[in-house]
Amino acid sequence: MNVEDHADRAASGIAASIGEPARARMLYCLVDGRARTSTELAMVAGVTPSTASVHLQRLKSQRLVKVFAQGKHRYYSLEGANVAVALESLSVLAGGSPDVFVPNTPNVLRAARRRSKLLVLISRQLGNCDVVSHTPAWTGVSDDRMSVARSERRC
Repeated sequence: MNVEDHADRAASGIAASIGEPARARMLYCLVDGRARTSTELAMVAGVTPSTASVHLQRLKSQRLVKVFAQGKHRYYSLEGANVAVALESLSVLAGGSPDVFVPNTPNVLRAARRRSKLLVLISRQLGNCDVVSHTPAWTGVSDDRMSVARSERRC
């Protein structure tokens, strides 16, 4: 039997990336189609943000996730439907339910996301798209250090 060398190496690299439990949790969290920040994925995976960044780089290098930058935030999502199908197939093989994974995002992150969306909506209504603060109050970081350039339109 003639198996191409590059195909088995590529498959084993992808399998190794999915095989680490924290990375698998991150991937299954993204199966619902929503993009999430590395901080959210770190909390779901139970790792530090710096460890999550390393894991996400590995997943990105294997073309399992893609990143979308919006302002200072980077949102991660699955590279495509084929990745979701592969993850669901692995769940079936593992004896798990093929149902959609429901993440348990901590309340602090949910509240911060709602607050951020509310600020953007209010700003759009007032026409002040340039002055929206994107620093959640619970971070303890002043807006001076993390403010967005005022010349960049955020809406």
